Amino acid sequence: MTHLCHLFDDAAGWEQRVALRSLLDRLPAEHFIHTVATIDPSAAARLSSLNRPMHIFPRPIPLDSLAAPLVARFVDRRRIDLVQAWGAHAAAAARAATQRPLVIELFDPAAALREAKLLRTLARPAGFAIVCSCEIVRRRLIEGGVPPGLCVVIRPGIDFGWINHCRRSPMREQLGVAKSDTLVIVSEPVLRESGSFEAFWAAALLNELDEGICCIVPGRSKEQKRISRYAATAPSRATIISACDDHPFEKLIAISDVLILAPRSDVSTTAIAWAMASGAAVIGSAIPSIAELIAHKVNGLLFKQERGKSAVGPMVRLLQDRASLDKAREVARGHAYEVFGLRRFIEQHVRVYDNLMCDRAPGEGIADSARVG
Repeated sequence: MTHLCHLFDDAAGWEQRVALRSLLDRLPAEHFIHTVATIDPSAAARLSSLNRPMHIFPRPIPLDSLAAPLVARFVDRRRIDLVQAWGAHAAAAARAATQRPLVIELFDPAAALREAKLLRTLARPAGFAIVCSCEIVRRRLIEGGVPPGLCVVIRPGIDFGWINHCRRSPMREQLGVAKSDTLVIVSEPVLRESGSFEAFWAAALLNELDEGICCIVPGRSKEQKRISRYAATAPSRATIISACDDHPFEKLIAISDVLILAPRSDVSTTAIAWAMASGAAVIGSAIPSIAELIAHKVNGLLFKQERGKSAVGPMVRLLQDRASLDKAREVARGHAYEVFGLRRFIEQHVRVYDNLMCDRAPGEGIADSARVG
């Protein structure tokens, strides 16, 4: 029996939540015990839908070193065998607290680049692994000096049965979206640099032309509020859909028709995996992290971000290309079945845990599902 401690920090979001839920629900109960904890209280609210007890380590000052003694006593008292950190700062606290095997789970290429120096100092030749959700995250870590052998790519795991259940639910009607409407969603978190503002205005302009376009701008952030204020001034019928906290992002994307990702630099691609699995067409910037999964007019549509120019026009044209969207949607769902299977996701995590517990290389026996065949 292996006792896992899932340790969070302020990086906790919807990606970490759905990945942890899969591990909690699908790891063999006869082999794994789970404990959930956080060094940042804000993570507790974001993970509350898991309905799992969560231990919060109090830190009067947000320094990783202050949490380390508390984490050390906790893992000793609970007899933890392996710590899985869901952020770089959680990993730093765990690394300072214990010599037990440590797995770090990372989704965001920007965070990987930003935290590469810290993660490099945490690395050790045995009992250490960084699980990367895509190849771009792995590449950014290696560019930052993290040894390649410690970085393992495990693609997100999607529960297709759960997605089908969501799509059959009355959620769209509850949000006021007609069956004939095209429901567009932008990815969470909604930030100034994510391009969500331009994506919303592309949907709003098209709605002005022929109506039938709705856009969900999820979450609670300054940028989401800014977009909502601008939406209130739009002359056309309401384009923006306000989703309450009862509808987490993973449910919203499951009922959407189009996902738009319009950043100018690399972002996490977990939302793309969920969109592909949900049958939502993907429109995205032709940046490395998105182009890793999406090929133009094959399983999605891409546009170039030109310096100093708005991307609203290209996004409008792609939204109007219904034939290409429909074709991409069909191909993408087939790709999702091949690459983002939940069983594979669980088996690969079990393999990482076993490798670390037995002092083997973290990636031994693990192949990137996007590159198999």
